[in-house]
Amino acid sequence: MPIHFWYFSLAGSTLLLAYAAHQRDLIIALGQMAGLAIYLRNLELIQRHEGKPHLFFLWPWLGLSLIAIAAGWFSHAAPVTHAISKVAVFWIVLGMVGQVLFTGRFVVQLYFSERAQRSVNPIHFWYLSMSGSLLLLAYAIAQRDPVIILGQSFGIVVYLRNLKLIQHHERGDQHGEEETLGETLHADDVDTQDAEPISPETEPVAVPRTPTQGL
Repeated sequence: MPIHFWYFSLAGSTLLLAYAAHQRDLIIALGQMAGLAIYLRNLELIQRHEGKPHLFFLWPWLGLSLIAIAAGWFSHAAPVTHAISKVAVFWIVLGMVGQVLFTGRFVVQLYFSERAQRSVNPIHFWYLSMSGSLLLLAYAIAQRDPVIILGQSFGIVVYLRNLKLIQHHERGDQHGEEETLGETLHADDVDTQDAEPISPETEPVAVPRTPTQGL
């Protein structure tokens, strides 16, 4: 995963947190806050792995979260129940499950990164991204929220393409291993065929030694 991914994710998540606070959307806000912490932690791991000076992720997370929430919150005077009150309970639960899956992708990613002590990206990340994004897209459609609809629709395309590339790469590696094994077996067969068998006529005959009598 290139480092630019984390910087773009950090900027986008900060803006979406402000937007969620403006919309009084607790589901989206909680997901963005969790995402902010994970993006900052990955950046800290990358800088530590490269031997660069780094800042503990908690402090910038608190600062960015407070700024984004305050900007969205004071943009208008709607109560916090504004978004929840106009959506059925089913869609709220669906959105929460989607947000757990969508945010959980980074929890899994961070788990593998912490084990490796560097930023890594397992395939589970893309499957969780896809499942969570589909549920959040359904939630956003129920909310009639064009911002979230656009973001999740584009994300689904990206996740599908990455899964396709991973599967293509794995098939290529498997095919390459089979070709290498086949070439090795073929070379062994050629070596065996080229080796001339020793016939009885060409086998060296041992000449018996006669004892030499002393003079």
